Amino acid sequence: MDYKTSRNKVIVKPGFQLKTALTLTLYIIAYSLVFGAVIFYPLYHELNSAVTVEDRANVSSMILYLHKRIWPGLFAVALLAGIQSIFASHRIAGPMYRFEKMANDLLRGNYGARIRTRKGDEFKDMTRLLNDLASDLEITRTRQSEFSADMRTRLETVSAMLEAEGAAYPDDVKRIIQTLVAGLTYRAKVS
Repeated sequence: MDYKTSRNKVIVKPGFQLKTALTLTLYIIAYSLVFGAVIFYPLYHELNSAVTVEDRANVSSMILYLHKRIWPGLFAVALLAGIQSIFASHRIAGPMYRFEKMANDLLRGNYGARIRTRKGDEFKDMTRLLNDLASDLEITRTRQSEFSADMRTRLETVSAMLEAEGAAYPDDVKRIIQTLVAGLTYRAKVS
């Protein structure tokens, strides 16, 4: 199975993508509060030190004007950054989603599965490694199947010789068994 390179959904790993969006949004809100403190603290200090009512009214109207303009803009930026992070994390979450599907396929013995990534996706090296792993597992399974078939044929030959000839050819049987044992011993060392 070849995992396709296009994704129809923007949110493919909701836990990861939504957590990233929420975290970024909260960080921007926290930074905005610090930004607001830097802007408004001097103004409140100026308001408290104003002597005349007219000066207090001017500083108060400036503070109210800034509150109306700054906070909605900062919260809109935080919301937009959170939404943007969902799209940005899609380039990470998509390959991770495919890695999980491929790992499950490999665990089920489907070594023909391969991953293809899109141009902007991350984890190209991991994709190559997983595809190489699947290829190696597929080759190993083929070799094991061939080896198993060869061993079965040889054992059937020994069994047929023993049934047909009894112990008339003990040297031939002994030689075939030694070949089988040597093959199994070599196979165990290689694996």
